[in-house]
This record gives sequence, C-alpha cells and structure tokens, in this order.
Amino acid sequence: MKVFLVILFQCIITVCYSQINNAFVKHLDEHKLFQEELYYLNSLDKHHVSQDSLNFLLAKFYLKQKNDSLFFTHYKLSYALFNTDQKALRYIDYYFLKHIHIKQQQVWFNELSDMKDSSHSELHGFYNSLTLPENSSFQLNNTIKSEIKKYNVLSKKNPVIAGCLSAAIPGLGKLYGQRPNSAVLTFFSHALFAAQSIESVKKLGIKNGYSIFSVSLFSMFYISNIYGSFTDLKKQKIQSKKQLLINAEKYFNLNYPASLY
Repeated sequence: MKVFLVILFQCIITVCYSQINNAFVKHLDEHKLFQEELYYLNSLDKHHVSQDSLNFLLAKFYLKQKNDSLFFTHYKLSYALFNTDQKALRYIDYYFLKHIHIKQQQVWFNELSDMKDSSHSELHGFYNSLTLPENSSFQLNNTIKSEIKKYNVLSKKNPVIAGCLSAAIPGLGKLYGQRPNSAVLTFFSHALFAAQSIESVKKLGIKNGYSIFSVSLFSMFYISNIYGSFTDLKKQKIQSKKQLLINAEKYFNLNYPASLY
C-alpha cells in the first residue's frame, strides 16, 4: 500500500511538471520493483517529456528484463543519448558477449556497431575476431589468451573432414577435433566390435543369424560414429566460442566494471 501511494504521488508530480525523476527510476530498479517501474514510465506524459530520455530509460528497463526485441527498439530510438553513457554501453557489451543466442549477439556487435561509441571498438573487435587489437588497452590474462588460441585453431576445423576421417579410421575424426581421449576410446571400441564380428563370421558363417546381427550392429555403430564426429565438432566449436565469450565477459567486467544506473 505504501509503495502504491509513493508511485501515485510520483506520477502526479511527473505529469504536472513534465519531468522524469531519474532518481526515482533508479530507486525502483535497485529494489527490483519492475512492475512499478514500467507503470511509472508508461504513465509519463509522452507529449511533454523528452522522448530520448524516455526511450533511454525504457531501453535499460527491457535490457534488465532480458527482452532483447524491445531493448533494440528503444535503443535505436535513443541511441544518440544512450551512446553518451559509456558504462551502460559497456554493460550491454558484457550482456551480449555471454548471450545464449548467437543471432542476438550478431545484431548488437555487427548490425548496430556503427551506432556505438568508438571507445567500445575494442570489445566489438574482440567479439568479431576473438583476438584483441595489438594497440588494445585491455590486458588479457594467460587463461583468456590460451582459450583464444585454442578457439582459433578449433574454428578452422571442418566437420565434414572430421566425418571423412572417422569413415577411414574410427577415432581419427575425434583426434582431428582435438579430443584425443575420446579418439582412443572410439578406436579401441570399434576394434573390439569389429574383431567380434569377424570372428563370428569365420566360425558361424556370414548367413548365420548371430553373424548377421553382429555385422549389422557394427555397421550401425560405425555409421553413427561418422555422424557423431561431424556433429560433435560442430557443437564443440559453438561451445568453445560460448565459453570463451563468457570468460571474457567475466574478465572485462571484473577489471572494467559497468552498470546501467
């Protein structure tokens, strides 16, 4: 009840004086009163308050709610004002670095890159190339550097080649995909399975029911390994990039903290 009266009083003052109380918005955000915050922003007289300021606050609100579509809408409507808030921009960079949807990352770092302040070019360059420019002011630790090097090698691997190598020699595709332990296990499991099938054919004949079953099962196992090597490398490349960006976000945020308010 007390919160409602405060909001009602604030809305009356805002409408009368046609101003946005940024301190009040910050207060609502800090106390996670998101419904009240949205109600307050929507109650403002849109014919009198600054549209840039209102869209600026709405963009930050929807970013906090992880509503990317509405964030992009209001960001575009207020980018001139938004780009003056470097901490907020850096916060958004961190948010999209670890975003689970690659398409949304691309929209922010590529399609909207020309809208951002030049001071963020390093983070954008890091995302696009997964390596920092030589003149970067950011100093990465050895862990991040090692992950960048590993990803750059892995990103050049072709899943089709991995599948073909697995067809030639089971396990070779996993070795190509930088998974030596899995490669050894795959090779020996196929070798044992193949030996069993060959032994069954020699002793019982190719037309024997057990031999047919054994050879058929080995063939399925063999084919599934080829497909598995192909898909495993694709997933590994995606996961490697995702983990690299998450770790980079943690590093940057720790050394260059940012906030929306």
